[in-house]
Amino acid sequence: MIADDRPPAAPNTTRPRAEPGGAHLHEEPSETRSRAEQGGAHPFVEQGGARLHAEAGDARPLRRLLAFLDYDGTATTRECNEVVFQEFVGDAWRPFEDDVRAGRLSHAECFDRQVGLVRAPRAKLLGALVAAAEPAPGLAAFLAAVRAGGGRVIVVSAGFREVITTVWRRYGLPPVELVASELVGEGPNGGPPYHIEYDPRLGDCPRCGPAHCKAAVLRARRRPGDTVWVFGDGASDLCPAREADLVFARAHLSALCAAERLPWRPLDFVAARAALAEVSS
Repeated sequence: MIADDRPPAAPNTTRPRAEPGGAHLHEEPSETRSRAEQGGAHPFVEQGGARLHAEAGDARPLRRLLAFLDYDGTATTRECNEVVFQEFVGDAWRPFEDDVRAGRLSHAECFDRQVGLVRAPRAKLLGALVAAAEPAPGLAAFLAAVRAGGGRVIVVSAGFREVITTVWRRYGLPPVELVASELVGEGPNGGPPYHIEYDPRLGDCPRCGPAHCKAAVLRARRRPGDTVWVFGDGASDLCPAREADLVFARAHLSALCAAERLPWRPLDFVAARAALAEVSS
């Protein structure tokens, strides 16, 4: 379950929607969609995920914790995008990753160009991304512990909302707030050629580019006195990591955190759950 409070978008297109299992998608004309869906909510979401103010008298031990998570390669056991790109376009996606590591391309530009290489039908692409996903060890227990303690969790990802919500529902993961992207297909039935529409809540910065920085979401959700933990694996997670009290990192992000002497630990949701005692004590 995911609370998704994206700003309402004009429902003027037909957009395929992911079903549990991911491989089967059907089209639902926009005029028949419910008001909740047109406003960004889904039948299975929990509303109220974005509490911006602490409730009066709330004595739960984690009420001041904000856990800020990336999705692909962080909440999942592997980089699902890379697995699927390799399946559909071979090695053609790899030079864009090299450009990101060399600082010649932002992560958002990289992902958009990689998606533009794919010519598979929409259902096949989204189904493959769902099939490749498996929650990281300890993720469900960590999310449940944060929720039970009154903390907040937000997943902020360049990944596709349809995929992430389907994976969350498939594995019965605890509710979180979601900021994610839309896969836009310009061809028949929402198929290729593809491009990405990033969530408008992402901000501008010289490093990430215009309307692509995750740190803007962190600033909007952080309340005075909050403790912020950031979980990530890539260059796009560095900006929020710079503003975190503690970072749980792997892969490229761990090297970036070490280089900038940021407070970080290896990404491990089992260890992160045990560390919750440090916040509540």
